[in-house]
Amino acid sequence: MTPFEGIPAEPRSGSRALAWFTACVGLLAIVVSVGLAVGGRAEAAVAVASVGAAVAGSGGTRVTVHVRR
Repeated sequence: MTPFEGIPAEPRSGSRALAWFTACVGLLAIVVSVGLAVGGRAEAAVAVASVGAAVAGSGGTRVTVHVRR
């Protein structure tokens, strides 16, 4: 049986950076797509919104499972 090494108290900085990046890109996509829609560029607004949705759905959530034996 392997020794229990414990669960780290703080997440790695990479997981925090990914969450911040995803949130910022999602917020930026919302702001830009609304601005484009108000400005009369509906096609561009849809394109920007779809890119923002793709980035937001691509990996903002990370789940880690630690199994104790």
